[in-house]
Amino acid sequence: MFNRLIIFIFLLSLSITSAMASLSSAQKTWETTSGASSWRKIVIQLVDAGYPYSAVPFMKEYLVQNRASLDEDLDEAFDKLIAYTGVRPFETLPDNILGQSRSSVVRYILAKKHFRKGRWSESLTELQRVNANHPVYPFAVHLKAAIHSIQGKIAESESDYKDCVSFSRSRYNDESNPVKLRQLLINRDSCIAGIARAAFTRGDYKKADFLYLDIEKSSYIWPEILFEEAWSSYYLQNFNRTLGKLVSYKAPVFDFIFNPEIDVLKALAYMRLCLYEDVNSIVENFYSQWMEPSKNLRGFIVSHGRDYNYYFRLVTTFEQDKVARDFLMQQMLLNISKDPAWQEMKQAYIDSILEFNKLKSSGNSRFNVELMKNVKEVVGEYQDLMGSYARAQFNEKYNALSKTFQDMSFIKLEVLARKKQSLYQDVGEGKKRGDIKYIDRNDKQYFWDFNGEFWADELGDYVFALGSEC
Repeated sequence: MFNRLIIFIFLLSLSITSAMASLSSAQKTWETTSGASSWRKIVIQLVDAGYPYSAVPFMKEYLVQNRASLDEDLDEAFDKLIAYTGVRPFETLPDNILGQSRSSVVRYILAKKHFRKGRWSESLTELQRVNANHPVYPFAVHLKAAIHSIQGKIAESESDYKDCVSFSRSRYNDESNPVKLRQLLINRDSCIAGIARAAFTRGDYKKADFLYLDIEKSSYIWPEILFEEAWSSYYLQNFNRTLGKLVSYKAPVFDFIFNPEIDVLKALAYMRLCLYEDVNSIVENFYSQWMEPSKNLRGFIVSHGRDYNYYFRLVTTFEQDKVARDFLMQQMLLNISKDPAWQEMKQAYIDSILEFNKLKSSGNSRFNVELMKNVKEVVGEYQDLMGSYARAQFNEKYNALSKTFQDMSFIKLEVLARKKQSLYQDVGEGKKRGDIKYIDRNDKQYFWDFNGEFWADELGDYVFALGSEC
């Protein structure tokens, strides 16, 4: 044990010495040379020294001045860099600058930029140029699959999603960086969900229902996927299982989920069972709970416009004190703060500040001051990126609420049109509403009473026992 400790201390000392040497080399390069070749060396040296955020502006300068593919050493350094920073800081570069590079990483960055602007064909063109042996390839295949899905090319989309799962697993086995391991897991599970969605789109709901089970409950994306599973059960006309899956969202562990369509699907399932009292109750509760807050939300969004700094401060302040002005704002801020994309940007933002403080404590040499200026620039970019992302989420969720109000109105009119009284309007005491005989289950599924307590291993497996009154 003592010998192992000596070896560990020796390796740690060697690593620190190597990092200091790389930083010293970067300073010498900065002081003695300039131009694209200088930026290239500085990026490699800073990444090796453990200062990826300081390297971002230098990497941008290199991309502006260089049109060739990245050489092996710089490509490896760039890959390490974006594992910490993500690709978003580089999406701010103009299209013509990104387009002149033949690097796989840059091709992917440009493809994502095209994707965000709805330029599908341009995005696909860039993705076709990403090298299949490059570490970024699993993410490129995922993006290609998403585009084919949007275009309605289901067969191509399904094939791409399968490749995405395969390449993600392969890269995961060869990876050791914890940040990249997490990214690969999310990428893999998202593509597994994509395969299930392709089956759902084809109308093969039974296969989709089966494929969704390949996503483990421990997955980062599973809480959102549970809703899609509920839709599969609905189209299989297993409405009790749909309601059972949706009731999981009442568990405290899911307090960050904000999806108004959950109530729509719940109302539709009750309506298919002809339980109109329940349908009306859901619709009325939805209106009473969300009508006023949604009006306030609309005014809030309009009043703050594109003030990204305000949205950045709003979410980060909420993460500290957990206080919001109303229940709707609370739900939305919780949802954003738990979002994997927000979490990734937030971690990069925190790490960039830590790097700035590390530089600040190292003295005021001209090179240190230059690096601090670089990192400060990156910190400001992250604030804008996070604020922009938060604003987009607010708009998206407001639009989802507006659509849900329309859906609820149609459901209410449908119930009225059928002119049926509520099934349980006159139910007397002692009558039993649910019965195990109404549960559709297989030999591997067992019955257990639900007493209002949520257990982690049972989430997503609940099923109602209601009989149809149609």
